[in-house]
Amino acid sequence: MNNSSELNNNENSYTMIKIIALLIGLQISRVLLKQSVFLVLSYNKFNDVLISTIIMFLLTLFVIYKSKKEKVSLDIFSYMKNKESKIYYFLVTGAVLLLILTSPSFLTKISIETILPLLYTAIMTPIYEELIFRSYIWNILKKENMDEIKIYFLTTVLFSVYHIGYIDEIIMTSGFNHMALIIMIKCSLMLSYGFFIGFFRYRIKNSYSCILVHGFINIFGR
Repeated sequence: MNNSSELNNNENSYTMIKIIALLIGLQISRVLLKQSVFLVLSYNKFNDVLISTIIMFLLTLFVIYKSKKEKVSLDIFSYMKNKESKIYYFLVTGAVLLLILTSPSFLTKISIETILPLLYTAIMTPIYEELIFRSYIWNILKKENMDEIKIYFLTTVLFSVYHIGYIDEIIMTSGFNHMALIIMIKCSLMLSYGFFIGFFRYRIKNSYSCILVHGFINIFGR
């Protein structure tokens, strides 16, 4: 019995090491790709959002590829089999899109400069981060027979800590002034967001609901 428990603990530890390595690898890849592009492209706010969107899209494809290769279900549209649930998600999706289209920055001036930041924060970022945390990592831990409430708390903490990796964006926008304070505030906010978003994953059992909630939060958090 003790040997079995020890083996299970070792497997869980190995899984956690792989998850942490993946998260570090994703952030390092994002930063290196972004900085490499700006060696040949002039930096401005629009180019920053454009490059970030493209890189995040490519990393999203990588996560999808990795999940398929490892046969890990992403549970994006799970529990959407009956007609009522499909209608519900259709209406909620429509409501989120309507919020995007009626946001002040979009209505003030309709141009690529206003549309792209909205696409990045309200669509691309939620898809990317939710596929990582509430899809891939959630189900990796689930395969290890971890209790789902533990998965909920663990993915929330990882989600919060992961945002330290966006330090390059903090430096580009705010410099080095009060960096520790900004990181602390950001991680605290992401922890509360993570608990809120993760609750939908825990209760509804799919990550699409998390993407919608995440997108909703980001619309008002811009």
